[in-house]
Amino acid sequence: MSNASDNSLVAALFAGRHWLERNLAAFLALLTQLDWLMQPIVAFVVSRAALFAAGIVGDVFLPTKEGHWVADPNSPFLSLWAKWDSQWYVQIARDGYWFQPLRQSNVAFFPLYPLAMRLLAPLAGDNLVLAGFLVSNLAFLLALVFLYRLAELELADREAARRTIFYLALFPTAFFFSAVYTESLFLLLSVATLYFARRQQWLAAALAGMLASATRNLGVVLWALVMWEWLRQHGWSLGGTFRRRTWQLLFRNAKAHWPELITIAAIPLGLLLYMAFLKINFDRPLAFIEVQAAWGRQNVGPWAVIARELSALADFQLNRGNLSRLLNLSVSLAVLAMVPFIWRRLGEGYAVYVLVLVLVPLYSSVASVLRYVLPLFPAFILLGRWGRRPTLDRILLACFAVGLGVMTAIFANWYFVA
Repeated sequence: MSNASDNSLVAALFAGRHWLERNLAAFLALLTQLDWLMQPIVAFVVSRAALFAAGIVGDVFLPTKEGHWVADPNSPFLSLWAKWDSQWYVQIARDGYWFQPLRQSNVAFFPLYPLAMRLLAPLAGDNLVLAGFLVSNLAFLLALVFLYRLAELELADREAARRTIFYLALFPTAFFFSAVYTESLFLLLSVATLYFARRQQWLAAALAGMLASATRNLGVVLWALVMWEWLRQHGWSLGGTFRRRTWQLLFRNAKAHWPELITIAAIPLGLLLYMAFLKINFDRPLAFIEVQAAWGRQNVGPWAVIARELSALADFQLNRGNLSRLLNLSVSLAVLAMVPFIWRRLGEGYAVYVLVLVLVPLYSSVASVLRYVLPLFPAFILLGRWGRRPTLDRILLACFAVGLGVMTAIFANWYFVA
């Protein structure tokens, strides 16, 4: 009787073990299928926990510049993430737009982000700073999801996609993705536009692109990138430009798929609608360009700007201004150097997109380039591919993480970063 009981117990244990193994295998398979969601969540949680800690530590232990705007007197934590340009977005969400020629005016800032703050404010207790913080972080999480999917689509490599989102989430100025700034929303809409275009979902791509062009003026460049993708998917290539058959095929495709072209043409509507608003209210459809001079930005050309910065660094003295100049110039040159590699690995459309988004700010200054490179997702996809070399992967992660901690602490204390 005892032997029978023992055998039954052993059989039950073996059955339980097999059940556990089967279900564990099924659970792991499910996690693998949900990699596109789990990896972005991990990147978001790890990077945000690190930068929130860095911001709090920096605020407590480093000297804070006095005399600045306090975003939320009741929440020191929220105030950490609303500095510099955040004031303009809060003002627009609260009071709307105003314009005065030759003065810094809030018409320089596009409407979609403050509109999102205004819409979310009732759910945030009418606290616009909290609303902006929530918009930024939610948009960043969704941006990581889309970027993972796009990188996986472009590189056919899940590990490269994972590296891509971690490099972006830990980039030294990635704290802007959680601040009351447009970086996260613009990144989300830009990546979503290209992801939908690559999947030939032209209506979704046009909608995302239109919203991007209502977030920043350079969002209108997405029209050219989506159009390039449409041409590529319909048999046109740069190498076949001088072949008669290429143009015949393109003409037939345009005739057969003209609704897609009209749909894609809606992308600039975000910019055009904002210009119409400025025309109706201030009789200045280009007011957002006019006011740039009040910030000291004068177009002299990218090469003149680079030459000016190199000249200034020739007699280098270690101070905050020169260090900022060196970092911004180095990042500018690094991204420009990546353009040929982006062209070769990801295609000419991505390369031209990155080139335009780097050169336009460089027409006037290298200031803030450390922030402007954040939405340049093709550069991070390329880094994700390069990071397959373990040594480079470790170097990038270590340098980015340290830089993120340092710059977050600096930003939290009202020292200008970008």
